[in-house]
Amino acid sequence: MKELQIELIAVGDEILIGHTLDTNSHWIANLLSEAGLRIRWMSAVGDDANDMRHLLRHAWNRADVVLITGGLGPTPDDITRPTLAHFFDDELIERLDLRALIHDRFEARGLPLPYGCEIMAQFPSRAQPILNREGSAPGIHYSEEGRELFSMPGVPSEMREMMTEYVLPRLRQRAQGVYCFHLLKTIGIWESQLYQIIGETEALAPVQLAYLPSIDHGVTLRLSLAGTDEAAVKDELNRKVNLLRHKIAPHVFCEDTRSIDEVLLQMLRERGERLAAAESCTGGLLCHRLVSIPGSSDVLDRGFVTYSNQSKIDLLGVRAETLARWGAVSEETAAEMAEGARRAAGVEHALSVTGIAGPSGGTAEKPVGLVYVGYSGPGGAVVESRRFSGSRDANRRRSAAAALTLLWRQIKDLSA
Repeated sequence: MKELQIELIAVGDEILIGHTLDTNSHWIANLLSEAGLRIRWMSAVGDDANDMRHLLRHAWNRADVVLITGGLGPTPDDITRPTLAHFFDDELIERLDLRALIHDRFEARGLPLPYGCEIMAQFPSRAQPILNREGSAPGIHYSEEGRELFSMPGVPSEMREMMTEYVLPRLRQRAQGVYCFHLLKTIGIWESQLYQIIGETEALAPVQLAYLPSIDHGVTLRLSLAGTDEAAVKDELNRKVNLLRHKIAPHVFCEDTRSIDEVLLQMLRERGERLAAAESCTGGLLCHRLVSIPGSSDVLDRGFVTYSNQSKIDLLGVRAETLARWGAVSEETAAEMAEGARRAAGVEHALSVTGIAGPSGGTAEKPVGLVYVGYSGPGGAVVESRRFSGSRDANRRRSAAAALTLLWRQIKDLSA
């Protein structure tokens, strides 16, 4: 079976200079992966016609499908439309139907047609327009030489609508065979430690195993297999998943696309219990992660950002003598922070984080990256220490993840 070869190109100087994060490529890759398709090549190019044509030549020669995002707007730096026409030895013609659609789009919003927007009705003569239900610029679909090219706007909402409603159905029709995958999402264990447990992967063949580490969400193991018989592919994949799961089961928190945040909220929701958090070095990041999940209000009761020693005393009841003897970054303070948050909120569970995120503030005894995460629950308080090495942002993110890992272990033990 020949797997569908897909290449993705993001267009825009703003991506190359770091002004805009290319979230479109991430979203498209995830959408295709969930549909049993995968991208073989991914790149970005600036608003330069020569560079774009050079990249297109490589993409068109090696891929069955080329996806492009960006450069379809009305401004002079939006060069995707004329560059594609030149690449396919095509010409731009005025499409009165597209012009009317663009005009109607602005009229429906009670707005006059902005200066220069008529250029978006200049369309390659041999291409098929992809209607834009979220914006104005139509997408472009070329189908030539047994290959396909889909060019979409860079505006995320417009791109997503086109990908979901127009592009993906056509890719599914073109796909030959089946491509299946399974996720084992782990937490509280490093990638190198997982590799040590799993060892070499010959026993998993022909299934492919990928390690996907994340500062925020642990290490995801992705097992995948392609073939012509869907039932046979799924059966083989499931057998190898079972083999791997047996080795790492204590570290697996879910086997789907949910984050640890979603899993924890669901675990507490099913128990009918609530959570509070007391944060020092993370400054609210822990609560931010949880409240980013819809429906978190039925689990997360409140959070305390107690950055100063006095705030730890006033809001959490941390004893002044504890701070004087052990310091704010200590096992003792982390324990009293968690217990104080649980007591103040009147909830079943509470977390705490205190540490030295850096880049300054460390000492020989308490270096930058030292963090204590605490938990208070029905059985009392538990504190774990961590030693991270990274930027201030990375240390804060790892600290929040460590607190959630501690909570997961405690709730899992209570539910056993």
